[in-house]
Amino acid sequence: MVNQITGRIIEIYQAVQIPSKAGGNPFTKREFLLDATTYDPYTGERNEYENIIPLEFSGDKCSELDRFTNGDIVTVSFVLQGRSWTNSDGVLKRIVSIRCYKIDVREGHTQSLPASQEQQPQQSDTQYRKPDVPPTPDSNLSFSDLPF
Repeated sequence: MVNQITGRIIEIYQAVQIPSKAGGNPFTKREFLLDATTYDPYTGERNEYENIIPLEFSGDKCSELDRFTNGDIVTVSFVLQGRSWTNSDGVLKRIVSIRCYKIDVREGHTQSLPASQEQQPQQSDTQYRKPDVPPTPDSNLSFSDLPF
């Protein structure tokens, strides 16, 4: 099962390197905020309860965010990852992160284009239009006037 969420990017942060405890290679992660607040598709009203989610890419995937800017509407594929550790007071702590592995522009939307400026399909003037032809005397024929 694929975990996906769609929303508008609010902010993209710089990559951060976290040093390794064992002195090995540092861990790199890059976070961004996604506004996934629901709205009514008929009225356009946003839900009164915001749904702002901190997401992150790690390692080589951090560069995925370089092609996006604030305001882009995207669909993100992710996995939930959890880990635990014991702090200096001996208390067991747990943390959950939302680790992304794929991000795409939502179909039908262009990057950095506000929803109010999206192109709406326009109907052609010639569709379903009657021709501008004045009626002729012959067009008022009745069935009794027909030769057959």
